[in-house]
Amino acid sequence: MFLASRWGIVIPGLLLGLGVLWMTVASQAPSRGDPAYWSWVARARLRFGLLFDPLDRLGMWSLAETPGWRLLWALLAWSLFVRAVEAGRARQPLMALGCALLVFAIGVGGLGRYLPPPRSFTLALGEGQRVDDFRFALEENGLSLWRQGDLIGRATFHANLPFLLGPYGGIVRRSHSVLEAEAAGPSGPLTLRVALDAPPASRVLLHPSPEGEAFAAIPEARWILRIREGRWLTIFEEGTGTVVWQEELPRLADGQTIERALPAGYTLRLTARPVYRFILFPLPVFLQRVLTAAMAILGLGIGGVAQLRVMRSRPSKAV
Repeated sequence: MFLASRWGIVIPGLLLGLGVLWMTVASQAPSRGDPAYWSWVARARLRFGLLFDPLDRLGMWSLAETPGWRLLWALLAWSLFVRAVEAGRARQPLMALGCALLVFAIGVGGLGRYLPPPRSFTLALGEGQRVDDFRFALEENGLSLWRQGDLIGRATFHANLPFLLGPYGGIVRRSHSVLEAEAAGPSGPLTLRVALDAPPASRVLLHPSPEGEAFAAIPEARWILRIREGRWLTIFEEGTGTVVWQEELPRLADGQTIERALPAGYTLRLTARPVYRFILFPLPVFLQRVLTAAMAILGLGIGGVAQLRVMRSRPSKAV
């Protein structure tokens, strides 16, 4: 019987591993209700070009939601269950326990389909994001959670490690960098705008558009700043389009700053700021994810030890 054989575990496991690799290389689409969905579509189309639509029809942008993906998990769970029963009959308790834990991990993980989906957003230093009745803000000393102007809590975080904050649990990943711009003139610091409807501010973050360009205006100087692909700086006069300054910027590490002296006594200061992607879960969903991961790791560890003991117990062939 195929499901009772070693290949019944190896083949679904290999295909699932390839799927996880694909989801790591090609970021999966947020849900259509997520504010970041259309921004994701624009970036994915630029990256994959003509391949985007065929891959979309195959479900490769939401691989975890396809029937084939769920079928592979079901096959793997059934094969592990059969293997656990056989190991119990053969009096191999460690192997039976390892396989049983993996079956439970798959079962608990499958409950995620019936729980609220995760929320995701990106933040750079000084930015905030509203989620339900709460507001998250990224500050120098960590991520803070506010509700109606009251501080609920604050959490420090590390990339790729889970954290808890208020009624949420989550994980954070380092996404990319953006430039923070400040300007000064002969009379002192100046305000900048990133859009006509944006309030003036002493510091602005230059988030690139899907086309890879970011803009800001220095109203007092009547200048427009354009950063292309995070490297090419062009400053031109508002209205005339006359280029005032142009250069290729050096690559900046997180927190590193460069300053440029511009014509007419103006200066521009640019600082690289990391952008983090936060994946947020309501606390019950977060605990379900943690329990799934814990059982999977424990099951793989126990199963690996059991398999190693079986291999060592086999008599070596005489030469």
